[in-house]
Amino acid sequence: MYALVGVSAELAEQLVAIEADGEDAVHQARTRVRRLRGILSVYKKAFDREAERRMRERLKGLGRRLGNVRELEVRAAGLRALADGQDVEPVRAAASALADRALEQHERALDDLLHLLRSRGHRELLADLQQFAADPPLSEPGRDAPKKIARKGLKKAVRRVRRSEGDTLEQRHATRKASRRLRYAAEAVGDDLGDRSLRLASAAETVQDALGDNRDLLLLARHLREAAPDGTLDAVAAACEARAAEALTGLDDALAVIEWG
Repeated sequence: MYALVGVSAELAEQLVAIEADGEDAVHQARTRVRRLRGILSVYKKAFDREAERRMRERLKGLGRRLGNVRELEVRAAGLRALADGQDVEPVRAAASALADRALEQHERALDDLLHLLRSRGHRELLADLQQFAADPPLSEPGRDAPKKIARKGLKKAVRRVRRSEGDTLEQRHATRKASRRLRYAAEAVGDDLGDRSLRLASAAETVQDALGDNRDLLLLARHLREAAPDGTLDAVAAACEARAAEALTGLDDALAVIEWG
C-alpha cells in the first residue's frame, strides 16, 4: 500500500538518468520526490512519527535542489520560445539575452546538482529510502487499519485544498500544492480504494495543471518586466498575463469536483 516501493525505484532511475543527461530527468525526479513527500505527509499516521518526519525532511532537501534546476530550465525554455517568436528586433534581442542568462544559470545549478548526486550523503539517502520503502516503519494503526488511515488522510487532504482557495498568486500557489499533494496521495491508494480515489486524483490533477500554467506564465511576465524596466518587454509580458488568465478557465468547476465524504 501507498506505492512507496514503486515510486522510490522510479526516483532512483531518474536520478541516474540526470547523470546520463537524460531528457526531462530533472523534472521526473522532482516529481517523484514530491510524490513521496505527499504520500508520507497525507498518510503520516501510518508510520512511526520520527522516522516519517526525518525521511520527509531529507527528501525536501533533495527536492529543493532539483526544483532550483528545473525552474531555471523552464525559465530558459520559456524565454527562448518568446524570443524566437518576436518580429521586432529590440524585443527579440532583449528576450534572447534573458534566455541566454537563464541558460547559464541553469547550467551552473545543474553542475551543483550533479556534485550532490555523486556525494556519499546522497548515496546514503537513496539506500535509506529503499529500506524505508521495502520495510516501512509502520505505526500500530498503520499495521492494523491502513484503509482507514487512507480514507481519513484523503478527507483531510481535500479539506486542505478547500482551505487554501483564494485569488492571489500565493493563495493559488497554496491551492496548487494542496491539489498536487491530494493527487499523489489518491493515486497511491488507487488499488486499495478503487475508482473513487482515482477520480479524485484526476480532478486534483486538473486543478494542479491549471494553476501551474497560470503561475508559470505570471512569474515569467514578472521576470520580463523586472529584467527590462525600460518597458521593452512590456507587451510580451502582457501577452503572458493574458494567457495566464486563460489557463484558469473552468477552474471553479474543477475545484467543485474535489470532494471526499
